[in-house]
Amino acid sequence: MADVRTSESDPLRIAEISVTSGCLGLTLCPGKRTASLYGGRWERDLDQDVAAIRKWGATRVVTLVERDELAALGVPQLGAAMRAAGLGWHHVPIRDASVPGTAAMTDWRALSPVLHAGLERGERLLLHCRGGLGRAGTMAALLMVERGADPAAAMSAVRAARPGAIETREQETWLGQQAC
Repeated sequence: MADVRTSESDPLRIAEISVTSGCLGLTLCPGKRTASLYGGRWERDLDQDVAAIRKWGATRVVTLVERDELAALGVPQLGAAMRAAGLGWHHVPIRDASVPGTAAMTDWRALSPVLHAGLERGERLLLHCRGGLGRAGTMAALLMVERGADPAAAMSAVRAARPGAIETREQETWLGQQAC
């Protein structure tokens, strides 16, 4: 049988980045049930992953995958599961391996002040995409840039916490253009 990774064999790992009084967490898509990009298969348990997110102390979860991608990952009910667990759930869809388009940035501009206020209150905020690297890393670095960090320093901090984060040259260039 091919390598199958589950929530038990591979417990949800959340990379942490301290930001002001709060904490950003980056992880892969909770509950995903799909072929792995690196061979084998993911057969995660959404309820078990949500319980791990609650245990970590998240108050909000930001999902950065597109709606059709949620279905392809086997978790079209992810938002409902997060809300049922008492977590604030926010969906800012960004195309895989890319940067936010106009619609995603409109959503982000509305959400960003809420996330910053949560960080000021000491909340733990979780960002995820498919693998917890490209989109999640990019948006975590953006939050830091919005708080006045130099883009290169923000990228370094994210990559120190989550090696491999911010995967593409496009993501790096885009972040460099976001400096206030």
